[in-house]
Amino acid sequence: MKKFLIIIMYFYSFSAFSNENKVAEELYEELRCLVCQNQSIKESDAPLAKDLKLLVLEKLKEGKNKKEIKSFLVNKYGEFILFKPTYSLKNIFLWLAPILFLFFGIILVFRSHKYSKKIIQEDIQLSNYEKKKLRTILNEDHKI
Repeated sequence: MKKFLIIIMYFYSFSAFSNENKVAEELYEELRCLVCQNQSIKESDAPLAKDLKLLVLEKLKEGKNKKEIKSFLVNKYGEFILFKPTYSLKNIFLWLAPILFLFFGIILVFRSHKYSKKIIQEDIQLSNYEKKKLRTILNEDHKI
């Protein structure tokens, strides 16, 4: 009976370790290395990334969940540590900027197209003096 309980406890602890490891791996992929900046701490070999990995594991062993660990790291390092920033009023411009730039870009293209059409279609009325001067300039160009 003791052996049976020991075996059950062994497999239970292994599954808990496996789950903890899975959560840690997910967090490693979601957190940015502050030294490398475009790598997750999972991909980075920087000393700070290794320290962050140990910190994540330590917090998981303390019983913290993903959200609590992320919140702790954001409070300590700022939202830059997250690859995907949170939706909040502080960074609403970050989420809306691409849409706004696209919208204003489309308006700018249509307005410039409309303006260029207007210039092309505009009839230019020349006075008799201007017509005469234009003819002489054009005739001089043909002679050369």
